Amino acid sequence: MARPANRLSFALAGLLLVLAAAGAMWAWQQSTRPTDRPTVGLMTSLPIYWPEGADMVTMIDGSGELPWVRRTLEQNYKIMPLDALAADGGHGGEPPLAGLRRLLIVQPRGLSPQDNAALDAWVRGGGHLLFALDPMLTGQYAVPLGDPRHPVTVGLIPPVIGRWGLAMQYHELQPLTVQMVDYGSGTLPVALAGELIARDPPYGATPDDLAARGDCRVLGNGIAAQCRLGAGRVTIVADAALFELVRPIGDAEQQMNDLVAFGLE
Repeated sequence: MARPANRLSFALAGLLLVLAAAGAMWAWQQSTRPTDRPTVGLMTSLPIYWPEGADMVTMIDGSGELPWVRRTLEQNYKIMPLDALAADGGHGGEPPLAGLRRLLIVQPRGLSPQDNAALDAWVRGGGHLLFALDPMLTGQYAVPLGDPRHPVTVGLIPPVIGRWGLAMQYHELQPLTVQMVDYGSGTLPVALAGELIARDPPYGATPDDLAARGDCRVLGNGIAAQCRLGAGRVTIVADAALFELVRPIGDAEQQMNDLVAFGLE
């Protein structure tokens, strides 16, 4: 009978092989597409990179249909999935955002204080961020609410958004209907959306607090906002219904391409 320590060693070795294979599969998938596409970092809790509930076997062998959002994005970009933004997030000391100019964050699981600081510094250094943050998701998911794979239903507003000079409010009495809204450079479907507003400096704000604020403009009656920060730019959308679509309906693919180009280019 194998000793517990040996069984643990075998299990860890197997896990490392699986992760290595998944990494190799990702590299192979990227190598089979045009090489002139720019890379976009992606952080999300939504099933838009792997199919909902995908197991390790599916991720390694590439079986099953990939989500339409990923297929649409990969027409123009290489996608690099991220689970952290700060250097201490399990990436061996290499900053996850190093070398990236474009970053897409959609309904994340929550940003640590280190992630907030890394994101702020990265944008000011020249990064382009598109951040879709939904106060109340409306999609239907097969995995139950208690499952860690379930998307974050209520978006958590990271402190860095307030630092940039914005706030989000949510009107609980709005009807549960899908509406098409104009954000100034295109339209997108929204449902139970938030509203972005310019935030006044807090009482007692320090000179550093004031200097950290971005040059922000609210778009489309609050469905979006765009801020200039140092050498970079942030575009925030107060809804993620477009990313929640199970399949592209109507002009969804064009809407996705327009929104991503508006935020990242």
